[in-house]
Amino acid sequence: MTFIVIVIALLIERFFDWSHLRHWAWYANFQNIVAKRMDEKPPYLVLACTILPLLAAVMFLEYILSGSLFGLLGFIFQLFVLLYCLGPQNLWADILVCINAIAQDDPPMAEEKLHAAFGVPTASSGQSLNGQLVSQIFIAANRRIFAVVFWFIVLGPVGAVLYRLITLSSADFPQQRIVPQLVSNARVVESVLDWVPVRIFAGILALSGHCVQVLSCWRKKAGLSLHLNEVLLTECGAAALGGDDINPIAEDGSATKHAISLLDRSLVITVVAVALLVLIM
Repeated sequence: MTFIVIVIALLIERFFDWSHLRHWAWYANFQNIVAKRMDEKPPYLVLACTILPLLAAVMFLEYILSGSLFGLLGFIFQLFVLLYCLGPQNLWADILVCINAIAQDDPPMAEEKLHAAFGVPTASSGQSLNGQLVSQIFIAANRRIFAVVFWFIVLGPVGAVLYRLITLSSADFPQQRIVPQLVSNARVVESVLDWVPVRIFAGILALSGHCVQVLSCWRKKAGLSLHLNEVLLTECGAAALGGDDINPIAEDGSATKHAISLLDRSLVITVVAVALLVLIM
């Protein structure tokens, strides 16, 4: 059932944008209430007290529904949870918005779109807008899709919910920020949760793109500390597109389109890997 849930969820996420149906404002309100009542408690404890009750509720619902109607309700529940925890914004829709904004040759508007979609700072980092977009594609692909699927495989719906709640708590987006004092603590937890899926995703990129270059980069960067997960992703992503220190990827917009194709191939490989895992187990 896990395999079917993942396939259906990924197909829906790839070809349909239903980001407007994912509402997480209730979590912001809930966490604010808990934080106010635990004003003088350690941030990690506040974070735990906002997340653990929700995980317990998910576990209870999964247990209750798993045997209902020959497992049909359990299947629907798992599919709903996984779809709800992906994103929250649709990755492909955000990429296309940014591509169109950059193509209009209006840097301020393009920077605004990049910031709104991926949290890219409006101040230039010395990298072109196309270069920034390519880098963010791989980071967002892990955060919005691959890490969620990984934890769903490992822990079921509880894993997907856990990862999404942590990323929401650590978000850089002002409109998504929950309780500011919890951000740094949530980022540490997010880095821990990302460590394994980031490295698996980088390996999938090797199978999807320039394998030798990615594996070379992976061997050099895989041992990086937790807070450098994004460095591993961006460099392995660039290597998968054929870029390296000597021959950087093109910044004329073509690399962005290649990155989308690379991401699609990675999704297919992920589905095949999950199928093989299910057969082995």
